[in-house]
This record gives sequence, structure tokens and C-alpha cells, in this order.
Amino acid sequence: MATDDHPIFSMIYRPLADLGERTGVGDARDEALQGTHGRLLILGLGLGHDLDHLPAGVSEVVAIEPSASMRRRSLSSIRRSENAGIEVELLAGRGERLPLPDSSMDSALISLVMCSVTDPKRVLTELIRVLKPGAPLGVLEHVAAPPKTWTRRLQWSVASVWPRVAGGCRVDRDTGSSLRRAGFDTTDLREVRLAKAPVVAPTIVGTAYSPLLSTG
Repeated sequence: MATDDHPIFSMIYRPLADLGERTGVGDARDEALQGTHGRLLILGLGLGHDLDHLPAGVSEVVAIEPSASMRRRSLSSIRRSENAGIEVELLAGRGERLPLPDSSMDSALISLVMCSVTDPKRVLTELIRVLKPGAPLGVLEHVAAPPKTWTRRLQWSVASVWPRVAGGCRVDRDTGSSLRRAGFDTTDLREVRLAKAPVVAPTIVGTAYSPLLSTG
């Protein structure tokens, strides 16, 4: 999640996200969310597209979003979910310091958010804290391409500029490795290419699982 609010990016992101829903990202959201259930934490709600893909097992959503402009633009999606019987609690917060008790969430989702958090290691530590042991974590994240590939070189070339034009997004985060180092079971994650823009095309999608025992 970005350090500051990005109201212009929030505005131009809507048509891009809507297009993504029709060109593969929507299906990937379904895949990332399929293992979630019960009380679900969505880290980085953004415009709220994930709410349109909730599986039947989800009973309640706690959504964290630090951007005021994104929170405003997510309200229509929140209303649709609540009209469908799913309560959504929207909180202004950051992944590095989640305003939630220990072991209070049955499942969680990280969807196109780890690229813009300030401290990925701290965010994953917080997710482990608030998730119940062994809980599913839905994952849909664009990631760094393999080393020495053309895409990786392209990501490196735009790394200093991209965050300024894309709401704090960093294209070279190796989120899969970060999840494994934090103690998540990533066996069920798979690698795909989604977005048309090569720098954000490499993606991991699926379900990871929080550690059965505390890593702290």
C-alpha cells in the first residue's frame, strides 16, 4: 500500500482495473479467493473489485485501505456486497500495523498490494499474527521476472520511475520468496502472465497457508 494518497492514480486506475476484470484478472481473482472463508481480511481493498468475487464460504469482510481516494471509490462495491448479505468493515490502516487482534481472521487476501507496501516483511509478519494458524491466504500479486530475462531487465530499467506514475507500485518485488521466508506454505501458488504491460505481467496466483506454529 502506498505511503501517500494518490487521487489522480485512483481516478485513472478505474478503467484499467475494469478492463482487467474482462481480460483475465477477474478469473485470477476467483482463483485467489477460492480457498477463503469465514471472516476474511482483504489487505489493500483498492477500488473493491475483489468484493465481486467472494466465494460462498465468506461470511464477513474486514478491508484495510490507507488511501482516502481509494476508500471513497470503493463504496459502490461495498454497497453491492452488503446488499448481497456480506458485511464489509472498511478501515483506514496499513498492512505494517493491522488494527486487529491476534488470530482473529479465518482467511485473508493480498491482491495487487504487496508491490506498494513500505515493508513487505513486516506486512507478512502482521498477517501471520492476525490469521489463525494454517489459515488460507489468497494471493494475486505481480512479481519480479526471473533473473537475466528480458522482462527482468525491463523491470530494472523502470524501477525508479514506475512508483511515481503508478501509485507507489514497485515492479521488482519477489513476493513469492518473501512469503516462503515468512513461513507461509506456497505449494499451491502458480506462476502466470496476466497484464498486457510486460513489466507487471509476471504474476503468482493461488492459495498460501499461514504457519501452523508461531514463527515469532
